[in-house]
Amino acid sequence: MENMMYGLFWTISLLISGAGTWLWVKLLLRVDPTWNAKEHKWGQYIFAGVLSIFVAYIFYFLGFMIWGSFNSVYPAANDFWFYILVNGPAEEWGKFLVFWLLAVGFGKVKEPRDGVLVAMMVALGFSFWENISYILMGGLSSVPVRVLWASSGHMAYAAVWGYFGGQMILEPPEGKGFRKYRYLFSAVFVMSFVHGMFNFLSSWVSGGAAFTLDLVVYVVTLIVLTQVLGVPSAYKQFPVKDASSAIPIINAALKRDPQNKILKRRLGFYYLALGREREAFRAWSTIPRMKRDAYLDSWISVLNARRGLHMGAAYRGRNDDLEKHLTRMSGKALELFKKRLSFYLKGEALRWIRRVCCSSAAVGAPSQAVRYAR
Repeated sequence: MENMMYGLFWTISLLISGAGTWLWVKLLLRVDPTWNAKEHKWGQYIFAGVLSIFVAYIFYFLGFMIWGSFNSVYPAANDFWFYILVNGPAEEWGKFLVFWLLAVGFGKVKEPRDGVLVAMMVALGFSFWENISYILMGGLSSVPVRVLWASSGHMAYAAVWGYFGGQMILEPPEGKGFRKYRYLFSAVFVMSFVHGMFNFLSSWVSGGAAFTLDLVVYVVTLIVLTQVLGVPSAYKQFPVKDASSAIPIINAALKRDPQNKILKRRLGFYYLALGREREAFRAWSTIPRMKRDAYLDSWISVLNARRGLHMGAAYRGRNDDLEKHLTRMSGKALELFKKRLSFYLKGEALRWIRRVCCSSAAVGAPSQAVRYAR
């Protein structure tokens, strides 16, 4: 019976912590509207944050060996050294190392805001799992403190060193060894100290003193977010009229993020808006076939055929796949395709609209074919 009650309360703690984490995730996603365009997967970062707890355990084990040499007859002194030398550094360095693996090993930092937001996501994953334990120990009365205060604190600490981590990756400073990483390491050390000091203040001084310290960090985090979000993003949707200025920005982003299908998709349409069909075809054809939808495949088929007309028989491509792609397209997508044919191909669009309408008629849309083919 006791085990069943514990399991029930553990499940409740998991659900509460998960709900709080989801709300924070929704807020962070609203902060960066370009998140999906960069093909970020927030679930991966939350999971990585959970794994960072186990990295922190290793630092805890090493830290206990140091902490033992500072034992004092005063409990407050013992706690002070524990929080400063063990608790703060173990958790901040655990989160940071997992973030660094994502940022460098998996190339998840593509622009300045990513350093901050990916670090905050990792910290949120750490807090998600940690909150479960604290809710189990403290009961439901600890939920507001853990879900609101503790989670925001973890994210605020991570935002600071995440900012320096992102800058370090995007604009590597000169120097070697510690000199090269001095600002980044200093940020992690400072936030480790702040983390430990917060826990000491909340345990031995007052919640007000701890909140005041966190309030300073929150202000710094807002400044950092304002700074990185103020940098223009290559992943935003540029108006078609700005195609000429959007193309070099997107090409620069593709050097750091060469497999991004959303950037390549947009780049093709910007080229097409300027009448540069060869470049549009080249941009789209580099997207792996398994990552293309029927809409994009239809455009590639059209440009492939037009490329043959413009470049001669040696480059003439087969267009046999156009009908097949059109059958896979929904009615709404098909309507959009026809409208964009008129917009992008301008005076030469009518022939292709008729071709598409005839193909549509072949798959059961004769009324639309008659209307568009006049």
